[in-house]
Amino acid sequence: MAPVEECLTFQPEREADIPRILAASPPTIVPRGAGMSYGDASLNPEGVLILERCARFMAFNHDTGLLTCEAGVTLKEVLAFAVPHGWFLPVIPGTKNATIGGAFACNVHGKNNFCKGEFAEHVRSVLIRLADGTRVECSQQSDKDLFWASAGGLGMTGIVEAVTIQLMQIASAQLAVSTQRVATLSAMIEAFEANRSSAEYMIGWMDHTAKGAALGRGVFESAVHVKAEDKTLGAYKPATEKISVPFSAPSWLLNRYSMALYNHLRFSKVPQNPSTHVAAFDGFFHPLDGIGHWNRLYGKRGFLQYQCIIPENAKTTSNIRSVLERIQQAGLFSFLAVIKYHRAHKGVFSFSLPGYSLALDFPNTPAVLTLLDQLDEVVAEMGGRVYLAKDARMKRPVFERMYHDELKAWKPLVKRLDPGHKWQSSLSRRLGLKE
Repeated sequence: MAPVEECLTFQPEREADIPRILAASPPTIVPRGAGMSYGDASLNPEGVLILERCARFMAFNHDTGLLTCEAGVTLKEVLAFAVPHGWFLPVIPGTKNATIGGAFACNVHGKNNFCKGEFAEHVRSVLIRLADGTRVECSQQSDKDLFWASAGGLGMTGIVEAVTIQLMQIASAQLAVSTQRVATLSAMIEAFEANRSSAEYMIGWMDHTAKGAALGRGVFESAVHVKAEDKTLGAYKPATEKISVPFSAPSWLLNRYSMALYNHLRFSKVPQNPSTHVAAFDGFFHPLDGIGHWNRLYGKRGFLQYQCIIPENAKTTSNIRSVLERIQQAGLFSFLAVIKYHRAHKGVFSFSLPGYSLALDFPNTPAVLTLLDQLDEVVAEMGGRVYLAKDARMKRPVFERMYHDELKAWKPLVKRLDPGHKWQSSLSRRLGLKE
């Protein structure tokens, strides 16, 4: 619910409608999937091409797990189709309602980035419509410059119309999830380090409201796919919304005091001794998908998610602590604080670096905007960066510092592919991606 812009929209019913729309559209346009990214990457007042209805499954090899589908197919639809056949998405973000085209254009990551990388690493080819109307099928071997510029390129190289992805074979629709309570930020980092070689997924929830040495304490979870075949595979159906938030909550409902109490209770209810339980996919990967319109809990003003990555080095723990301390010093709070471990990225504008990402949800207020500008400077000084797919307010100078090397490689290619700047978004204008 932030930012909000009034945009001229186009919604093709099928792929064949796209050329006619482009021929009649305003000067600029941006492709958009299901609108699951938090920022302004798929906003453009002059034109937004919504691809939700271009959602056909085109080909699937039951033996190899190679799937081809149009860009508007959602991850939820892929799971509903593939899991009963024993296949799973190799990388899956925090919502299954995103589209396959959007997942590639944002080059999303999941809780297994440390071992599986980002989404595009498992994509075998994509069909992209360029600004001149031609369509190019590119891959990691053919037209690889276009492929990697488009992976994480946020629609600025062209329209992703179809994706071929290699799925991952599984034996069960369940995970073995290990949970442990950690008393300090250092213990959280140690838990990630101890589980890197054995876990398939890792994530940590942190209490960023705790004081002193307890700052950064929380709950660490690791998980592996259940290996033994069971009946849940063939019977799998993605979980649907259990409840729905009917209206926007009052802005005072979630405040620094109520969130401090929530953080304390969540930390306290987890036993000190590690435990392991079997869980279905949805509860582990997509807990928020079970709550319809969950963003209304944050009030009409909406919220801003700030996801940054802190490079791994001798100062990693102290650098993460300094980010959390800045929030406390400002007298502000986040609704959520999640930490994940990453490896290096492959896409030009992809987010990951070897290190730890923090995902923080803030209320949309002037004071928070000031704080996030300050955090940008801190993160840039550490050699880190902000995730563009979730950004709604970063300033161009600090963005260019964070992505300096990537911009040198990306801008000449995009200028050649789109000399008339046909593909534009509010984010691209704000950050000068096409200049």
